[in-house]
Parts: sequence; structure tokens; C-alpha cells
Amino acid sequence: MKGPGLGLKKLTGNIAATLARQLGAGVLQLLTLALIARVFGPQGNGAYAVALLLPTTLASLLNLGIGSANIYYLGAARVGAAAALRTTFKLYAVIALLGLAVGATVVLHFAERWFQGVPEELLWVALAVFPISLLLALISSVFQGLQQFKRFNLILLLQPSLTLIFVILLLLGGVDAIEWMLAAYLAAALATLIVALFTVRGYWVKGEGPAFPHYGRALLTYGYKAHLSNILAFVNYRADIFLVNFFTGPAAAGVYVIAVQLSERLWLLSRAASTVLLPRLSQLSSDEAKRKQLTPIVTRWVLWITLAASLLTALVGYPFILLVFGTDFVAAYWPLVLLLPGIVLGSASRVLANDIAARGRPELNMYTSIVVVLINVAGNVALIPGHGIHGAAVATSLAYGINFALRLAMHRYFTGTPIWRNILIGRSDLAILNSLRKKGGKQ
Repeated sequence: MKGPGLGLKKLTGNIAATLARQLGAGVLQLLTLALIARVFGPQGNGAYAVALLLPTTLASLLNLGIGSANIYYLGAARVGAAAALRTTFKLYAVIALLGLAVGATVVLHFAERWFQGVPEELLWVALAVFPISLLLALISSVFQGLQQFKRFNLILLLQPSLTLIFVILLLLGGVDAIEWMLAAYLAAALATLIVALFTVRGYWVKGEGPAFPHYGRALLTYGYKAHLSNILAFVNYRADIFLVNFFTGPAAAGVYVIAVQLSERLWLLSRAASTVLLPRLSQLSSDEAKRKQLTPIVTRWVLWITLAASLLTALVGYPFILLVFGTDFVAAYWPLVLLLPGIVLGSASRVLANDIAARGRPELNMYTSIVVVLINVAGNVALIPGHGIHGAAVATSLAYGINFALRLAMHRYFTGTPIWRNILIGRSDLAILNSLRKKGGKQ
């Protein structure tokens, strides 16, 4: 398969740049997490991680899929950036106010029950993160839809960089309150948002691109389908942490979070590929032949590279946890190993989900996610009381594997592509790699 006109050279370049940003951000986040874990121990680390579930949950529940819709319509060149930004800012104002009201209600009336062992003042600081992180995500979706990945990546690398700097400064200054660590996260998010607003201003002023009458209606029509899918995906990714905290407390959650954070670093490639692939596949909406070639290539490459990385993680995971986080966290090793099979399959599943979304059918990802969330939550509820964090890892890994199987079947139904083409590496892949290595080669 030569894959003429697939744009693989540009695609792989954008994926590489996005992956480099995510690797950098991942290292910075791990350093921040390691510092907090060593200074505050499992209890403090767990409280920090669980508190951040409040703003991330609110953003996931209330974003209405606006970002996904922007990526789809901007990628397909059906709307201009200025029109997309105008509609996005109007909807954001309503969502932010609603989210703050909901968050305040949760903190005032449900904090003790839903966030056991987490100080209330920590939750108030976390709530302030919500409107900032939401707007930052919405602005980033415009850069992603326009395939402006240099600006996209630079902005998203800034927040973890500033968070680490602020945490180090606070610790060097003798600050030993976990609330201030979360305040550092908040300050970094605010500074990043200011830079993002300044950067996106040029698109607003120029006002280039096609007009889209009633874009708000179209955005919400597509967005709510992607939104429901994203909510379920978020629940699927974070239900285990919440349930571990619920059944066993912040200390166990603090250990389990280390396993989750380390294992999810293996998703960097699939996230980078998905970030670049969705607008590209939307751009190919009128060329099904190219799209049917491109998705299996990316899917199987992501699957096998992630598998290789997971095997390396299993080998070095124990000494790495011991060296970076200390003896209090070595219990995270076996949950990490148990999560790896699901992480590998989940990486390929994410690529297939973007193919489905690029076809204008994000609701199908939602149907798949409903099944997977039910399996994940049921498995965690059944296994955590008797097996603790090991049970949470097994249930979560199984849910990710089922998610991959369902997405494979769905992709086969839509495209007629044999399932093996999304899994097995062949001679055509070697030919593509050889072509990409040639200077000036075009794919």
C-alpha cells in the first residue's frame, strides 16, 4: 500500500510534535506529583488528586461537546475561526456560571459524603480551577480544528511547566499546606489562559473563513452527541479512583493514583495521534477511500508501539516507583501491571473512536461507552471491597479491553475493513516507513 495523498508525512510530523509536547507535559506532571507525594505522603497526595476530580468532572459534564464540534466543523472547513469563537464564548459564559453553582452546591452539601477525607477548603480552591480549565480547553479546540499544532502544543505545555515551578517555589519557601499546592495549579492554569486568549486574538480580529448561519444550533446538535460520549469516557477513566477513595479512603487512593498516572502515560501516543487525526479525518470526509486506508495504519501502529512501551513499563515500574515516589508507594506496582493490558487496547480504541466521530456519528461512541461504563463500575464495586486497588485495576483493564472489541466491530460494520487490518503489522507498513524516511518523500 503506497497510500498516495494520505498526507502521512505531515500527519506523522504533527503527531511527533504533539507527542513531544505530551511527553514533556507528562514528565513535568510526574515531577509535580512526585514532589507532592514525597512531601505530603499518600494521604495528602490522595486528597490533592481527589480534589482535582471536582473541576475536571464539572468540565466533563458541562462542556456540551463544544470542543469536539469545533474540531469537526473547523477541520472540515465548514466554519471560520471567528464565527466559531463568537459562538463558543457565548455558550461558555452560561456554562461557567452553571458549573460554579453546581460545584458550590456539591461542596456545601455533599463534600463529606462524596469526597471523604478531603478538606472542604481544598475543594473550594479546586472549584476555582473549573471555569479557567474549561475556557482553556475550548480555545485549544479551535487551534486543533485549524490544525495549528505548534500553537496548540506550546499553550498546553505551559500549564504543567508553570505548575511545577510554582510548587517548587512554595516548597522552597517552607509552605507545607496541601491547599497551596492546589493554588499553584490554579495560578498556572490562569496564566496559561491569559496567554491562550492573547494567542487566539488574531483569529478573532481577522475574521477569516466561511460564515455558518445558526452555527450555535449545529454546534450543539453535533456537540451533545460527542458530549455524552465524552462524559461516559471520563467516568470510565476516573470511576476507579473515585470508588477506591469511597471504599478504602484517601490513603489507598493516593497509592492507586500513582499506578493510574504511570499507566496513562502510555496513552501519550494515542492521544497525540487522536489529536491530529480527528481534524484530518474530518478534512477527508469527501474521500472515503483515503480515510479507509489512513485509520487502520494509525490504529495498528499505535497499538504495537504502546504494547512495546507497556512491556518496558512492567520491567522498570517497580524500581522507578521506589526511586521517584518512595517506599510508601511501592504498593502501586501490581495495580500498574494489571492496568497495562487495558491501557494497550484502550490506545487503539481511542483512534477508532476518532474515525467514528469524524464520520459525524459521535453518538455511536456514546452507545459503546454506556456498555463499558456499566461494566467498569460494576466490576469496581464488586472487586474493590474484597481486593482493594488490585481489584480496581482488574475491573478497569477489563472494561478498556471490551471497549476496544466493540469499536473494532463498529469500524468493521461501517467500512468493511477486516478486523485484522487494525491489529496486524504487514509488509505494507514497512514500505510506508521506508518511504517516510526518504528525504522529500510524500505520503
